[in-house]
Amino acid sequence: MERNPIVLTLLFLATIVGIAYGIPTSPDSLEKWFKTGYSVTQNVTRLQFYVRDVFSTPTPTNVVVARANSTFSSPTLFGLVSVIDDPVTIGPEPGSKIIGQARGIIALASLEDTSLHMTLTIVFTDGVYNSSTLSFIGHNAYLTKLRQISIVGGTGAFTLARGVTFINTVSSNSSGDAVFQYDSVVLHY
Repeated sequence: MERNPIVLTLLFLATIVGIAYGIPTSPDSLEKWFKTGYSVTQNVTRLQFYVRDVFSTPTPTNVVVARANSTFSSPTLFGLVSVIDDPVTIGPEPGSKIIGQARGIIALASLEDTSLHMTLTIVFTDGVYNSSTLSFIGHNAYLTKLRQISIVGGTGAFTLARGVTFINTVSSNSSGDAVFQYDSVVLHY
């Protein structure tokens, strides 16, 4: 099997970048990183970004994929499940620079109030955190002004991330489109 010199060069550069930033680039290097304490300094990073949830266009970013027979008779839409691929931007205004995508699953999971169970990952596609991810899971009491969900993991610059994100609804309309502010405090290595 012939080795492609371009692929080998890219792999080499990715390894060098990973070593320069102390980011493990393979299972072996991650294991060594854990065992030796190499670059194991805990960092605290505060991030603020916006997630734009869109229903009203021909290509929505939030799509219903399942529901119970009783969902639409429930005042809380209990049992509705959707998947998202929402743009993550640096500002709340339309046309703001996109720095990633919020991808995951949202379920309306309460009989008493409009509450979501969210499992999602922010995949950064631009800026200093390009190719890094943050994973979130938790209860989102959607109609409450300021909510919290847990940061339960991450990759790249956010290796072994944990923390909390405060979510605030910046704007919403009758079509269901909304912009959310995520204000995150992240502990990572």
